[in-house]
Amino acid sequence: MELMHLYVRLQLLLTIFLVVLLWSLYVRLRRQEFFRYWAWAWTAFSAFLAIGAVILQLPPQWNRSRTGALLLMLASGFLQVPLLVFGAWSFRRPTRPSRGAVAMAVGAALVLAALTFAWSMRWQDNRLTSFAIRTVPRTLTLAVALLLCAWIFLRDWWRSRSWATGIIGMFCLFYAGDQSVYAAVYAHHLLLGLASPSVRGFFGPIASSPALFFLDLVNCCGICLGMVLLLVEEHKHTEHALWQSANISREIAASNTALQAEILERRRVEAALRDSEDRYRDLVENSQDLLCTHDLQGRLLSVNLAAARILGYSVEELLQMPMPELIVPEFRDQFPAYLDKIRQDGAAKGYLSMLTRSGEHRIWEFHNTLRTAGIPTPIVRGIAHDVTERRQAERALRYSEQQLRESHKMKAVGRLAGGIAHDFNNLLLGITLNIEQALRQLGPKDFALMDYLDQALNAALGAASITRRLLTFSRRQGFQSQPVNLNDVIVATKDLLDRLGGENIHIELNLQNDLGRVKSDPVQLQQAILNLMLNARDAMPQGGRITIRTENFHLKRASHAERFSSVPRPGLYAVVEIGDTGAGMDEETLSHLFEPFFTTKQATTAAGLGLPICYGIVTQSDGHISVRSEPEHGTTIRVYLPLLQGSAAETQPVPAALPLLESVHPQIARTVLVVDDTEVVRNAVARDLRGVGYSVLAAGNATEALLLSDQHKGPIHLLVADVVMPGMNGRELARHLSRRRPDLKVVFMTGYDRDTIASEDPVDASETVLYKPFSSLELFAALGKLLDREAA
Repeated sequence: MELMHLYVRLQLLLTIFLVVLLWSLYVRLRRQEFFRYWAWAWTAFSAFLAIGAVILQLPPQWNRSRTGALLLMLASGFLQVPLLVFGAWSFRRPTRPSRGAVAMAVGAALVLAALTFAWSMRWQDNRLTSFAIRTVPRTLTLAVALLLCAWIFLRDWWRSRSWATGIIGMFCLFYAGDQSVYAAVYAHHLLLGLASPSVRGFFGPIASSPALFFLDLVNCCGICLGMVLLLVEEHKHTEHALWQSANISREIAASNTALQAEILERRRVEAALRDSEDRYRDLVENSQDLLCTHDLQGRLLSVNLAAARILGYSVEELLQMPMPELIVPEFRDQFPAYLDKIRQDGAAKGYLSMLTRSGEHRIWEFHNTLRTAGIPTPIVRGIAHDVTERRQAERALRYSEQQLRESHKMKAVGRLAGGIAHDFNNLLLGITLNIEQALRQLGPKDFALMDYLDQALNAALGAASITRRLLTFSRRQGFQSQPVNLNDVIVATKDLLDRLGGENIHIELNLQNDLGRVKSDPVQLQQAILNLMLNARDAMPQGGRITIRTENFHLKRASHAERFSSVPRPGLYAVVEIGDTGAGMDEETLSHLFEPFFTTKQATTAAGLGLPICYGIVTQSDGHISVRSEPEHGTTIRVYLPLLQGSAAETQPVPAALPLLESVHPQIARTVLVVDDTEVVRNAVARDLRGVGYSVLAAGNATEALLLSDQHKGPIHLLVADVVMPGMNGRELARHLSRRRPDLKVVFMTGYDRDTIASEDPVDASETVLYKPFSSLELFAALGKLLDREAA
């Protein structure tokens, strides 16, 4: 035990000396990382020895102080291992180990120390076994670390023939062998309780031999000697570096003398150049035009401040950007052609659309020339003037003129269509009412005549549908708006679409399930979809595929790839997309697409009203149409209709069927005043009313109606008047008669639509209006409803 005390004290003194030496070297010499890690490693080892010396003074019984001291001793002993490894690694490589690697290694060492201590505490009743358990893992890992250090130092000695690294490596190797013997001895101590007496007799003396203690002290002295020699070698390296630095300083001083003369000459030249550059810079920087130079690869070499300010960049940013990035994307493919023209002709001029940082488009009129004389690499000198406001004003003027022409054209066609529809509806009303009256006069045996009259009535009703289409084209058709699901409209016309497609046309539907509702007229929307289908079919005479797709779409801004019929507002839309694989259209055709009577088909097959009719229907629904097409790449038309806000409204209920003629009760002693400037209409209406028991007064204009009212002494219960008549119209006539006959009920007739009537005189929701041509049943139902309301 006294030998153990002496060994611990001597090794502690040597280790403290080594620690002081290493910390001194860390402060002074260039291999700082190596000295720092090894200083911490041997500091941990000195702590290990110091705690061991304290434990030797404690009583052998286990208590809290002894247990805590043993745990600290093991922790400091295991910490020496990773610190030695990191120090040797830093000696080999100039890079510093990462903090993560160091933290992981230190943490692993502490965990191993804790596990070793816990294992040894299980054998605390057997002091020899407990001591062996604490000793074997530490000595074994220390031996491995010392072997790695020995390999690194001996390898450095082989390359540099440094005595210091050779001695340190050799004694690290001896120290590793010494620790390996410790590990083997104490490993067999664990088996002493199970081994034979001969085994215990062999390893017992080795474990207590002072030779092992002596080897520890010799190895520690050897490492100290290596560190001293390393200090001497580092000092020699420092002196050599100082000598080299002095030589370099003398060479630099000689070079400085020569440079000073050159600098004085250069300053004189620079002073002359500075005056010239100041004049040039003042001219360039204060110019409001773009002044720049660029190479034949499109890289900017210089640019003035005014141009950079307009584009929203700094000059430095512009010089780092290739020129194509500053050009509007749709014109970037023209940049190579511009460079080719510069190479061939030596100059180029034209207009260039530039993109600012904020996304604004600026138009520049440029005139650039190529310079090749006196320079090693050709450059392009550019000057450009910003003409954005001028071009925008010109474009706005052309657009306004075009819109004005279109407006006048549509207005003229609208007036023509409205006038024709009014006159035609008057004639159709006379035809249909007279045919209905003739049908009611036929007997059971007049089957052939009844068939002729039915066909005539159907033809008249077909003519009425033509007037509705004509009014749709002029955007004057009465629009019955209601909440509509576009999927329902498309599905309802599926059979008709298949018949339109033919055998060589494949129609594909792709409908979104949760499509929102829009507010429009379903019949008019069906007409628009049919027109678009017909256009798509006619574009594929050899066959192809038509795709109909619906979707909810959030439009943020209009895409440049689509040509819109009108400027769309951002918002939520339900979209119907009809695409075909046909011949497509060029830019010239697209520019006239929505013009009335414009068509690319033969005059005998089309009148050019398909897309204008669609335009009228969609516009009345506050929607927009966009077209995207290229020759030989097909056409895609998208119809945008605004989504209804909030919950989807229920569709309007289908009106109840009109009553049969037999259900209309006779109106005995009821007097009706019929006023219409068209004789055939006036006579047909009067004849229908007399046929069901009304007493009828008929007038051709408002003046005659007022005279009949004054002459008729009895009551006049109902007024049936045309809205539009020469002189006083039907609305004014009704107001005059109502002042004289307050109980008078009024039914208006008109060949125009609701919107046209409302534009002249707003329609009261309580008024009853019959739109020509109407049937006898509709007339009887309107009058009966007013009389029933009066009776109630």
